[in-house]
Amino acid sequence: MEQLFRSILLFLAAGILFTGCSRQLRPDAVGPTHLEEGLIAYDQNRLDDALQSLDAALKLDPQNTEALFRRGVILQKQNKVEEAVASYREVVRIDPNHFKAHHNLANIYSYEKANNVQAIFHYRRFLSLAPTHPLAPRAQMRLAELTDVPGDKLARGKGIAEEEGDGDIHLTGELAGPPLPVPMPPAPVAPALALPPGGIARTAPPEPVLSFPQVVCVQGETTQGKIEGSGFIVGAGYILASGHQANRASRLTVQFQNGAKYPATVLSVSSALDLALLQIALQETEPLSFAQSDNSKAGASVMAVGCPFGLSHSASQGIISAPERVLGNRPVLQTDVAINPGNSGGPLLNKQGEVVGVVLGTLQDARGIAFAVPSREVKRFLGETFFQMGTLLAEAKRYPEASDLLAESIRFWPQSAKAHNNLGEVFRRMKEMKKAEQAYVKALEVNPKYADAHFNIGTFYDSVLRNPRKAALHYKRYLELKPASPEAVQVAQWLKAIEGKK
Repeated sequence: MEQLFRSILLFLAAGILFTGCSRQLRPDAVGPTHLEEGLIAYDQNRLDDALQSLDAALKLDPQNTEALFRRGVILQKQNKVEEAVASYREVVRIDPNHFKAHHNLANIYSYEKANNVQAIFHYRRFLSLAPTHPLAPRAQMRLAELTDVPGDKLARGKGIAEEEGDGDIHLTGELAGPPLPVPMPPAPVAPALALPPGGIARTAPPEPVLSFPQVVCVQGETTQGKIEGSGFIVGAGYILASGHQANRASRLTVQFQNGAKYPATVLSVSSALDLALLQIALQETEPLSFAQSDNSKAGASVMAVGCPFGLSHSASQGIISAPERVLGNRPVLQTDVAINPGNSGGPLLNKQGEVVGVVLGTLQDARGIAFAVPSREVKRFLGETFFQMGTLLAEAKRYPEASDLLAESIRFWPQSAKAHNNLGEVFRRMKEMKKAEQAYVKALEVNPKYADAHFNIGTFYDSVLRNPRKAALHYKRYLELKPASPEAVQVAQWLKAIEGKK
């Protein structure tokens, strides 16, 4: 009975969103389109006829989000859950701001599939896009049921910490979805070449061989045809690639130097930086290292590795031809390395084989002028993306995975106070108290004015470690930084209780 009631609620919610966005039909003299025929059939409860008309509309225009969304609603009403999910997911791939599809996906994942990570992700997207929608209060209640942990101060969203402004270009990356669940068994990937101890014998030098096992060719399908680009491994199963290619493709595949191919899922895209983070179901992958120094001087030797014109794992050498500059609000490195179509997303490497940038492209009708995103900007994008994913899994109470992702965020951008703060909160929930204290302390070392970290470590010293002196110090600091916050009254009471015991 409870399952039946949930199904009725899902159908009613989907129906509200369906009828709330219908539009007027064309004049009779013109005749209805396939989409309009589908709407008419739906209104008359001829669901199979409606699906047939909507499918006809999608054959003419596979990017028609209105037809895709309505197709998902009908499939949902017919209890074809997997097909409905596929239709809704295609909608949000084409239009990430389609709040109706996010809402219906959230309900399916929450009530039908018991996938809390996906449900939380889509509820938050729905509420951020349509906070005043009639269904928003119910969505907010369900989200609270899924995520509620009393007294937590997880930093959520982008630019929450005080050190980051709303207009920061590094926060333009939009999380397209949660990371994949447990990956499939790994397939062998060609190992990196290494010199034997003592170097190579001088008497019989082998022919030099270029090996780039961490670089991949990225292949995609769009409505206009196939696209090709490059990418490289940045973590276990994580690949950095070109943002404009990931945005355009309905299907993505990555190919390693040994010929192995894997389907890729888009996790995050930054149109401003033209970067995308992909994931494949393969964990035993060694990442490329990023250069420790962010200063690539003019004249420094560099090498671009990628798949120009689909030619697998090609390398071209050159130099940094100008110091870092800003073009169109985007920081770039200028180089004279030969860059061709298909190089986008590949690494720009220094003499040590470390990443100093990610290839963007060339100026039209210009020879010997190419650009790359500096490694500093790349690392901040990756740090922000892993932060968002780790926080999402923390909300879903999948703490071991969340701690791994937040640790990755810190690896790429150790100056992120909010990542240290959230890692501390995750460790506290995992009962790893020493690690929690260290993470909170580190958050405040990075940003002493981070009020929420003072709140977290204050309650941690108060209720967990039973250190009232330290708790009082952080409570006072929190009240200085956020005297008008909703929690200020409660914090003041806690502080008064501590001081009353002296």
